[in-house]
Amino acid sequence: MSSQIQPRGIVEVTKGGVDLRVPPNTPPGRTWLYQCAVPFQVAAREAAVVCNVREGRVKGVDFENGTDVVLIDDIDNVSVQGAVQVTRNHEEPNPNTDPPGQPAIMVKYPTCAGFVPMGAKRADGSPHPHAGTGFGMSYAFAWRTEYEGPPPYGVNMWGHDPKTRSQAPTGQYGYIELHQFAYDGDTFRVVSTERVSSKDLLAGWDISNSGMSNAIPDGDDLLISMVGGKVGGAPGSGVLRWRRQGEEWRPVSFVPVTGEDGAVEPSLIRDIDGTLLFGARGSREPRDWKAAGTNNPDFDIQVWRSDGGGESWSKSIHVRGAISSAPIALNQAADGTPYVAANLYEVFLHPLGATKVMLDAEGRPLAGGWTRKTLAIWPLNEERTGLETPIVARDCRGEWGPPPGGTTWRIDHPSAMTVRLADGRWHNVLAVRVLEYGELTHAMDPTPRTGTYLEEVISAGQPIPVWNF
Repeated sequence: MSSQIQPRGIVEVTKGGVDLRVPPNTPPGRTWLYQCAVPFQVAAREAAVVCNVREGRVKGVDFENGTDVVLIDDIDNVSVQGAVQVTRNHEEPNPNTDPPGQPAIMVKYPTCAGFVPMGAKRADGSPHPHAGTGFGMSYAFAWRTEYEGPPPYGVNMWGHDPKTRSQAPTGQYGYIELHQFAYDGDTFRVVSTERVSSKDLLAGWDISNSGMSNAIPDGDDLLISMVGGKVGGAPGSGVLRWRRQGEEWRPVSFVPVTGEDGAVEPSLIRDIDGTLLFGARGSREPRDWKAAGTNNPDFDIQVWRSDGGGESWSKSIHVRGAISSAPIALNQAADGTPYVAANLYEVFLHPLGATKVMLDAEGRPLAGGWTRKTLAIWPLNEERTGLETPIVARDCRGEWGPPPGGTTWRIDHPSAMTVRLADGRWHNVLAVRVLEYGELTHAMDPTPRTGTYLEEVISAGQPIPVWNF
């Protein structure tokens, strides 16, 4: 009698409405909106998302306003009531301005997290020694306090236009907020918060930005993808190992994956066979891709693989020109199927006002590769050497028509994790943000669709638990 192999693979992605929109503590007269989110497990049948808050109707692209943790046990019934505030923007003097000490708003960007859920057990069935604890990292960067206009706002805090609100590049100032988390089954708490320089988080390394995914377990440790490099050297992306020492989680090592190539927004998963897979955005191979006559690597899908427990890596997939210039994340369905989530490369087919298009460095309109209105997922093949046919997860214009402000929809920052919820089943929860492009560039009002969406990536095979309970 021959045995039958259980089919495996992604079947569909749900298409629900907005799940998280307005933080419950939004002050009167302000426009705070939930946007980018990343799921994680907090207990045997309960999960959460770290969800960033964006300030709406302000004169600056990517003017964020901190992070909340929102507990969820049913993605069809999500409530913002009881959301736990992790951090919010505040004002303080910037020591790097000329003259020093000019007022600044410390703008807090999305938090990445690592957490060992309450009730978790080791592989041998013994209680996990760190169950119910974890960490979070929020990056804070200085923006000037005054608003300058009018729109459009050509750059954000990373830019070089002195007319923007940003204090970059002259007067650039920032730090990491390192949070210690705890959960007892009733209350999720931010136990402590401290400021740490990106160069002091781990000796010898500059951990300069966070990734697209939360941490995964590795024995009693946690592994998370981050942007970093040697102090004084060029950055790339790699894996940061965290270990609980006493009552606090601390990083203990960093392993570069992409090299000193400027890769950002990395993500990390563990494959079915135990190997580690790593994705990142915009790796420069070579560094000056224009001079080399190659395509812009920001449009490429790239995946690295480690068979050595994360100490050594090699690239296993490189597909050029598949995606838009936007965040990309390597995720994993509940049955273990790895997949890449990103915006499909498209040529823009709808008219926009002359002030609402994306321009290149010479001021010429860009017709393709920048829109984020269609989200797709690409399953990896069985050999992990290539991609299967993509699945359209969400076509915003096809579903909703043109956005009310006349620009274009954005559905981006896709990040997923498989979590067990109140029904006792494992669900691959894919979190994305939705907004209209003009909300970022022209301080437009939020649309009725704007907010955080929690969808489920449904797969055919038997679920593979992420944690033992």
